[in-house]
Amino acid sequence: MPQSLHRTWTALGVAALAVLLVAFLVGRDFVRDVYPECSVSLEAAPLGSNEKASLERVTLETSDPIPNAPGSFQLRFAEKTDVRTYGAVTQYSSVRIVWNDVALDGKPAACGSIPITLSGEAPSDLRLYRVGSSDKYIVEGRHSVSDLHTDVRAAFVMKHGPSRHLQTDRIFTAHHLPALVVWLALGALGVALVRSRRAMSYALRLHAWTPARLTTEGLLEGEAGETLGMLEQSRGPRVPPGPVLVAPEALSAAGLYRDMPIVQRREVAEGTHARWASGTMLRLRDARALAVISTLCTLLAFGARLLA
Repeated sequence: MPQSLHRTWTALGVAALAVLLVAFLVGRDFVRDVYPECSVSLEAAPLGSNEKASLERVTLETSDPIPNAPGSFQLRFAEKTDVRTYGAVTQYSSVRIVWNDVALDGKPAACGSIPITLSGEAPSDLRLYRVGSSDKYIVEGRHSVSDLHTDVRAAFVMKHGPSRHLQTDRIFTAHHLPALVVWLALGALGVALVRSRRAMSYALRLHAWTPARLTTEGLLEGEAGETLGMLEQSRGPRVPPGPVLVAPEALSAAGLYRDMPIVQRREVAEGTHARWASGTMLRLRDARALAVISTLCTLLAFGARLLA
């Protein structure tokens, strides 16, 4: 068993080193791609009282932007048709204006967005205006004469400076296949560690425990039938009568009011040495196999990262 234990820890050590190293490299690539850095961003701003005097109309794209075509505002929204008794009604949600630009990594990215709250109109009724020659913009909806500013839906400024933005369309792509493989390798390594940890309890501690038999009355008897002690009646999981293993130190101290030792529940393990040894060897074998699988998955992920 010591040799098998040594092989298992060697396999787990190699797998852990490979997985953690490749996970760091792949994870860094994933974060850099999903959170690219842009040179500008959008930020909501209050509307001044005299800013509507000089407005310049800005084109607001409603279709998907052309790849590698920076500097365009796009109107994005989700819609669904609600069928009612008096007819079908189209409902809009997640209405927002997105600034499409080229990130510092050279790829098209959505560098900021501003949510828009509709007031009875459709997204096609929205108009985007620039305030003079400044970096401030105003979004107007369907015009109403009831109030001077009821047609303003949002106001924002374009801030220049490095900022990172989440690109949801980059998460589930073939480019990040190495990250998925690394997650599988981490899962296999985690299961291997759990299997080996359960085997460690017998290989390092329980193999030296004393075999005994637990009776229905809670007495612990030796192989010759002599009484070794009594199992404490605790509220924890009940040990069924039958073969058990008892910690030797628990049998050397007598109880406070009894002549026989009172053995704690944590000092008793159900089963025999043969059963524990067989289970330990099986768990160590499974841990080594999972460690090998984890290492192979890591090598595949590293190779895919180099080819990507």
